[in-house]
Amino acid sequence: MPRFAAAIVGLTLAAQVGLSADKPYADPPLTPEDRAHWAFVPPVRPPLPAVKNAVWVRNPIDRFVLAKLDSAKLAPSPMADRLTLVRRLCFDLTGLPPTPAEIDAFLADTSADAYEKLVERLLASPHYGERWGQHWLDAVRFAESNGYEADGDRPHAWRYRDYVVTSLNADLPYDRFVTEQLAGDLLGDKHVAAGYLRLGPVHIVSGNVDRDENRQEVLTEVVNNVGSALMGLTLGCTRCHDHKFDPLSQGDYYRVQAYFGGTFGHEISLLDDDGRKRLAAATEGLNAALVPVQRQIDALEAPVRATLHDERIASLDAPTQAAFAVAEKDRTPVQETLVKAAGPTLKISWDEVVAALPPAERSRRAELVSQRVKLRQEFDAKELSPTVWTVKDQKSAVETRVLARGSVKKPSTVVLPGLPRVTVSTPAAAKTRLDLAAELTRPDHPLTARVMVNRLWRHHFGRGIVNTPNDFGRRGDAPTHPELLDWLARELVAPTDGGKPWTLKRIHRLMVTSATYRQASVSRAELAKADPDNKLLGRMPRRRLDAESLRDAVLTAAGTLNRAAGGPSIRVPLEPEVYDLIFSEDEPVGLWPVTADANQYTRRSLYLFQKRNVRLPLLEAFDLPDTLNACAARGESTFAPQALILMNGPLTAEQSARMADDVTRVEGADAVKQIEAIFRRSYGRSARPEEVAACAAFLKTATLADLCKAVLNTSEFLSVP
Repeated sequence: MPRFAAAIVGLTLAAQVGLSADKPYADPPLTPEDRAHWAFVPPVRPPLPAVKNAVWVRNPIDRFVLAKLDSAKLAPSPMADRLTLVRRLCFDLTGLPPTPAEIDAFLADTSADAYEKLVERLLASPHYGERWGQHWLDAVRFAESNGYEADGDRPHAWRYRDYVVTSLNADLPYDRFVTEQLAGDLLGDKHVAAGYLRLGPVHIVSGNVDRDENRQEVLTEVVNNVGSALMGLTLGCTRCHDHKFDPLSQGDYYRVQAYFGGTFGHEISLLDDDGRKRLAAATEGLNAALVPVQRQIDALEAPVRATLHDERIASLDAPTQAAFAVAEKDRTPVQETLVKAAGPTLKISWDEVVAALPPAERSRRAELVSQRVKLRQEFDAKELSPTVWTVKDQKSAVETRVLARGSVKKPSTVVLPGLPRVTVSTPAAAKTRLDLAAELTRPDHPLTARVMVNRLWRHHFGRGIVNTPNDFGRRGDAPTHPELLDWLARELVAPTDGGKPWTLKRIHRLMVTSATYRQASVSRAELAKADPDNKLLGRMPRRRLDAESLRDAVLTAAGTLNRAAGGPSIRVPLEPEVYDLIFSEDEPVGLWPVTADANQYTRRSLYLFQKRNVRLPLLEAFDLPDTLNACAARGESTFAPQALILMNGPLTAEQSARMADDVTRVEGADAVKQIEAIFRRSYGRSARPEEVAACAAFLKTATLADLCKAVLNTSEFLSVP
């Protein structure tokens, strides 16, 4: 057992018997061994290693990779062909496949810097921020609802999503990006960015609720994500006891929490006086329109509810029936108890009412419910009350205490704001969230830059240099290329060419222009034997498209992708079985108000409404995160429902038909031209002669839409080469 772990066992046992104010908490001591773990030592730029095949090297990244391959007596793979490179780059930097025209332009460019020009064009694309914004949203568990049972909507959260996309497109320095999210409200004009502090799931319940416990859950969500997303630490493990393996203590946890102790959710209306008047008038008009509709619904339901109520009472035992027969003011205590106990039995659900209505009245009620929903949708679509969803500090100071076993009922020692001790050499006199941001973005902070460049590396190369992106501690994976990780971290904060520090596009550029990135992904026997997990990067990994890129690629191939950027999120129609599975209340369409403009349904997946308890079956099947926790790295599962959803799901059925219509419109009735167009749209390449023959034979007994669907259901379509 590590020394630190052994030391904290006694403290944990002490907590279990009830640590409190009269048994003050004390941090376990830190030792040189604790500070010696690689992740807690500030990164130092290492010298570039010598390599045998210097001709292969395109930039410093390649020296570190090639040195590892040399030591294993392995050679890198040949460079991928240009078609593979353009598809790889487009998917990696924008999340979208290249169009046939974009492929033709790149293949026709014979200049020596054609590849580098393509990189610059993609980094400058507005789709870059959309692609890499999605990766960031995974790390901070972005969603537009509260989660848990009620899962209420957060109608203004989309502004944070747009902030992320805009910031990445503008190449906002990462230190500023972090600062704005931790303390944007304190900067005066970055309130939207501070919405980061409200992204976690939260219980919104009525009744007898312990406010202190609810408040602690909110703070826990914030601290856990600051630990995982920004520092790559499992800080959440220390809420109830000192960490079992890492030199992180309960005191560390609550010192980080102290930065946020007085920070609460806040909304800022963007309405001016005229806007408020328009909102008031529109609200009055909505209510005036809803009242007569609701009255008609109530009139239809009232007789049925009365009948069902009488039947329920008649089914009760005699004493309870007698208690209901007595006027409320005249009931005895025993009768009051009987009536209260029978309350849940008498509750009548909407579906019971609908089932009991005569067919004509049931149909009429459905029409009225649809009217009610439409009125509300039309009102919401106007977005008459634009609001910034942010945070605000209360004026009075809030005392933070270590909580024994994490319980708000067992407060112990008072702590002041501060970062985990093992990450700082000298405790700073930090008090505000701006101070926290300044500490985290110090050029010599051991974790912040490492964690971010590791995230970029993982998304470009299929696995991180540290393959546990949210855990740089002792239980996480050791870096495969520690010197490269440190070199990249230093290059982020102090570029060798004297350029602006903390810019992410610079790191992207280094990674994708390296010879390492340009390798082919074809497996080789010697690599498979010596390095089966491809940790040494003797080839590029072949990766499956993630959920959003898959959906977006289908829309692109069909020619229907709506590339509009930003704005309120889109709710597409759900499959009937999703309504049946998830919604148990009346007017499910009211709980999921579908966007009125059907042209919005083919927007990029990033802009789909992210409700925690409602996920599109296609996206869920292809490993969409649940957004309850920070997603360090998405899985790549393979199971039968994926093929079934692609073959039989409504998205591929509709988009295959639309692709067939568009191909016919452009290419006419010539089957060979149609087949060629389908392959070019889907794979970026021409159909081979044997593929043309097979497809032509297929079309003798199937439709062009069937062929489109078959092409979209192939491994080649689903993969990043």
